[in-house]
Amino acid sequence: MKVLITGTSSGIGRAAALRFIREGHSVIGIDVLEDTVSSANDVSPSGSYTHYIADISKKETLPDEDGIEILINNAGVQTGTQKDIDVNLTGTMNVTEKYAFQGKIRSVLFNSSVSALTGNEFPAYAASKAGVTGYMRNVAIRLANTYRATCNALCFGGVTTDLNRYVMEDAEKWARIMYVTPLKRWATAEEAAEWCYFMTVVNTFCTGQAIDISGGERNCADLFVWD
Repeated sequence: MKVLITGTSSGIGRAAALRFIREGHSVIGIDVLEDTVSSANDVSPSGSYTHYIADISKKETLPDEDGIEILINNAGVQTGTQKDIDVNLTGTMNVTEKYAFQGKIRSVLFNSSVSALTGNEFPAYAASKAGVTGYMRNVAIRLANTYRATCNALCFGGVTTDLNRYVMEDAEKWARIMYVTPLKRWATAEEAAEWCYFMTVVNTFCTGQAIDISGGERNCADLFVWD
């Protein structure tokens, strides 16, 4: 299948791109950074990869690609500023409106956050991800009505990526996070990629859902909010 994934130069996006390539899919990656997928020494040649450098918050920079069958909106930032809204929400809407609403589409997936369900972390970040989750439900209705395609959001808790390194290396923040995470660890990018694959390739009926993948973080009473 023809798969488009945003934010493929690192973290979940890169792991997801490699997962799909290994299964023989044709993957298109969009990121503000250079291609790091093609140079992976553990990638199978069974699939293919095309990389575009673009800023999803500026829709005029998005490449023209048609016939996308799976769209994974993964790109995001966590700055605690307006940029969170511009990239995470507006950028995600730009990508979805450009590529999702056409006859080949089979599944759309959003990388949201458990923050969308709890309100924790930076205000702008939590707001951006809550917006993504609300937008996902709008997209799910539109896709189902016209194209019979699925659309869901994955609400991850912590994932061990470079984006989260500043938290992982802060002993005080890390202790607070582990206190409210029953499984006492974060997911790996590869585990997150498995969820991406399952929800878009294996799943054919679940739609319009925001799925909590936080290691139980949401169920704890003593949650955290970053200042």
